[in-house]
Formats: sequence, C-alpha cells, structure tokens
Amino acid sequence: MMVLVLFTIWALGLLVLFTDPKNTSIRWASATAFVGGGGFFAAVIDETLLPLFQDTLHPALVSGLKFVSKFSSFVCQVGLPYTFLLFAVYSGEWITRKTKIIIQYAALVPPLIMLVITPIYPVLQFNYWLMLVWVIPYFLSASLILVHLYRIEKDPLVKKSRLFTNLLVIVPMLFVFTLLYVMRTQNYYDAWRYNSLVVGIQFLLILFISVKYGFLGVKWRVQKHRLNSTLRAITSGAQIVNHTIKNEVGKITLYADRIQSYAVETDQPKLRDDAKIVIQSAQHILDMMNRIQGQLQDMVLQEETIRPSAVIHQVLLDMKPYADKYQTEVITELDDTLMLRCDPVQLREVLTNLCMNSFEAMKNGGTLKLQLFLSKKHLVIAVSDTGTGIAKENLPHVLDPFFSTKKSGQNFGLGLSYCYNVLQKHQGTLEIYSVKDEGTTVFLYFPQKRVIA
Repeated sequence: MMVLVLFTIWALGLLVLFTDPKNTSIRWASATAFVGGGGFFAAVIDETLLPLFQDTLHPALVSGLKFVSKFSSFVCQVGLPYTFLLFAVYSGEWITRKTKIIIQYAALVPPLIMLVITPIYPVLQFNYWLMLVWVIPYFLSASLILVHLYRIEKDPLVKKSRLFTNLLVIVPMLFVFTLLYVMRTQNYYDAWRYNSLVVGIQFLLILFISVKYGFLGVKWRVQKHRLNSTLRAITSGAQIVNHTIKNEVGKITLYADRIQSYAVETDQPKLRDDAKIVIQSAQHILDMMNRIQGQLQDMVLQEETIRPSAVIHQVLLDMKPYADKYQTEVITELDDTLMLRCDPVQLREVLTNLCMNSFEAMKNGGTLKLQLFLSKKHLVIAVSDTGTGIAKENLPHVLDPFFSTKKSGQNFGLGLSYCYNVLQKHQGTLEIYSVKDEGTTVFLYFPQKRVIA
C-alpha cells in the first residue's frame, strides 16, 4: 500500500513538473510533492524493505537503510512547510524577485534550527510543539497568498486554474499538516497513515478535474484535437462537395440560359421568368458554397506587429451603425501600450464576427464591452455582451462547424469555428462563458511570446 502511495505522489510531482519545467513556482510545487513523499519512502523502507531483506543483508547495509528512513522522514516533516511556502511565494507575480529571494533564504532558518536540535538516528525525536510555532505560520501564509492570487486574477483561464490549484493543494495540505504535526502534539503518532487516504482522494480529484474542466491543460488538448479533426474532415469534404456542386450548377446554369434564350425567341414570358429564377437560385448556391469554403479553408497568416487596441477601435468604428441601430452602449477597457505579432486582417475579422454576434443578441438594447489586457500567460481580448446568452445545453457545441442557434437562413454556423481556427493558427485559444438571458463573454487568448515589448 505504501509503495503505491509513494509512486502516486512522485508521479504527481513529475506530472506537475512537466507542465512547465522552466517555471520556478512549478518547480517548487513539484518539490513539495517529492519532499512530501519522503515520509512514505521512509515507511516503505521500514515496513517493506527491512522486513524483507533484514536477515540477508550485511548489518552495515541494514543500518544504512534505517538511517535513510529516519533522514527521509526528517526531510519530509521539515521540508514540506518550506517547499509549500516557496511554491506560493513564487506563484505571486506581485511579489518582487528580490523579496522572493529574501523569503527563500530567511524561511530556511527554522528548518536549519530543527536540523541542529533534532536527534535523527537511531531514533527521530521532534519537538512538535516547537514545530507548530513555525509550521502553522508557513501554512497560513502560503494559503493566504494562493487565495489572494485567485481573487485578483483577471484572466479567466488562469483564474480557473488557480481555483483548482487551491482546492487540490490547500485542502489536502490542511489535512496533512493536521495529521502530521498537530496530532503528534497529542501523542497520536500513527495519524499520519490517514494521509494515504488524502493522497488517494487528491489523485482521483486531479484526474476528474483534468478531464472535465481542463486542469493542467488536459481537457484543452482533448478538445483541441476533436475540433481540429472535425475542421480537417469538413474542409476536405467541403472541397469535394464544392467541386461537385460547382460542376452541376454550371450545367444547370448553362441549360437555364438556353431555356431563357428560347423563351425570349418564342415570346414565352412565363418560361423566361422561370428560367431567370433557376439562374438566380444557381448563383445563390455558388455564393453559399464560396462562403462556406472561404471560412473552412486552411488560412495562411500574414503577420505584422500591430497595436491591437487600434484594431479594436477600428472595428468599433465600422460597427457604429449597428450599435446605433440596436441602441447598444459600447464600453472599452484597453491597454494601448500592448503590441502583438499577428495577422491584423484575421484579427479584425474575428472581432467583427464577435461584435456582430453580440449586436444580434441585444436587439432590444444592452451593453457591449471590449477589454484588452496582459495576464501572466496571455494577451487577452474579451468581448462581453448583456444579450440573450446561450443555453447550457448548447454551450459545449458552439464551436462545432455548422452549429448555430440563429434562425436566419444567411447563417451557416461557421463564425465561431472560423474564430477558433484563427486563434489556433496564432497558437492561442478561445473560451466562451455564457448564461442564458444574462449575456456572453468570449475570451481570445494570444500566447505571451507573441507580445512585443
């Protein structure tokens, strides 16, 4: 059992590390998992390895294993509060680098004192009342920093990630710290064994949240693969269908022209008008197919370094007649200092699509709000409206090609698919948040590497 728990904790540590190994806070999060696993490593030595090999190993090796066990337990109990605090400190962008370094070294003082005053071998003897003097402040400080980071975060993707991080870290840590330190002040030394249950529940929650909500980016990769596969399949199919329809419509137009000419020659006005309707219908089919093909084809970006706030202002200027028509109030919160490497034509088309969707959802008036800001990982453009919103059952499908809740015959359900495709070409993503009868917000995320200083 202890072997399985140890493997689970260290596997989680590796998983966290691989999400962003260059990020200092991620490295401290991984270190927290590995240091926390030290207690279970000691249990594996004491309860599995020593009983199995004690009679066959040289006494010196047995003593070595016992020392490793005691030292691993010591590192776990002393290092866990320290690494947890450093994970929280390095997660805070508002804490200066100099302050982080000062905290990193100053926070080492209590663990070093414990190293000096604590007998480790042959019997590990902690003064747990003294431990609580600094362990509790470390835990509370780390938890408050993480909660504060969640509260001040503007980027919805990062905010959601911080929420899940807090749920999956602070709550389990509370149980671990209680069982590992507090209970031992009451001479209940076996309470730590319940930590294996805490680890098991935490692991299951991580799997569940990763699949359902996208923690650690898992859902995004699954969803991205599904949408990309769908777009590729539809693009390929649309090209074949488009070619076939154009050939057949060409024949229909040819014969309709001949019928119209014959109707003129023989003075048959009704037949001439019927032929004219057939020609117009054929042209409408061609126009429709060209629009579908244009929005599904694999685009090639023409990148420039631009000021996205200027593009937003231009789009709003172009859309002013719609704002006046639907009596919509337009609000902007834009960081005019930001520069972005992107395709300005495609960005303008995406914003036009989103604004048009918002106006159509607010035919009785409302508020359209556009925001532009820089978060920890993205340049974010948010388009919000107070319109009709999207029903909960429709929300998972709004990015699917040809899915539309609009009843207009001029709508093919390709607008959001096109927007998604543009963001994907920019190595970004698109997120939609909506509540029925309250409004919709679409977030465009461009990776920070595209932001030009």
